[in-house]
Amino acid sequence: MKIGIDPGHGMANRKAGVFDPGAVHTPSHPPLFEADVVLEYGLALKERLRSGSFEVFITRQDSQTPTPLSQRAQRVKEAGSDILISLHLNASDNPAAQGVEVIYNRDNSKPLAQLIQDRLVRTTHFRDRGIKNRPELAVLKFTGPAVLIELGFISNEHDRNTLLEAEVREAINDAIVDALDEFIQSRQAIPAHMA
Repeated sequence: MKIGIDPGHGMANRKAGVFDPGAVHTPSHPPLFEADVVLEYGLALKERLRSGSFEVFITRQDSQTPTPLSQRAQRVKEAGSDILISLHLNASDNPAAQGVEVIYNRDNSKPLAQLIQDRLVRTTHFRDRGIKNRPELAVLKFTGPAVLIELGFISNEHDRNTLLEAEVREAINDAIVDALDEFIQSRQAIPAHMA
């Protein structure tokens, strides 16, 4: 089983010199970029998955290599990935907005989205913002199960500070892997004529 990881944002177009930071927390000095935080999560998740029984493809391993948003799902597909996990942070003008949510592309992804959501809420104790169906998102244009995880709000002090803790990053990645394991086992238990 091969998992495609997409740490959101990053260098979108080197030729034009366009860096897409994603959400930004400007009161931090230097500013804290979503792209940097989710890259740390993505690299750690890659190692966690590889230490298990998974093969892994990651869309970016740094912020210098161009990784256009429009090509990410296609690159994951071309790499032979079976499942796509895109990592993001939410943001709001309202600093009280907080919580975790998982967005999915189609019905075959809904059970995975719910498993990840439940485990992340249990692990982080963040507000449960639920799961949402958004098949129009470019990064979710993937034929297999695909989810976009909004790990929390970079604009919320509690979410932000919690997500920056190394132990929390490890616990969140463990929760994602546990959800993937359960999702894959449940799919294997379905009789072939019903799959």
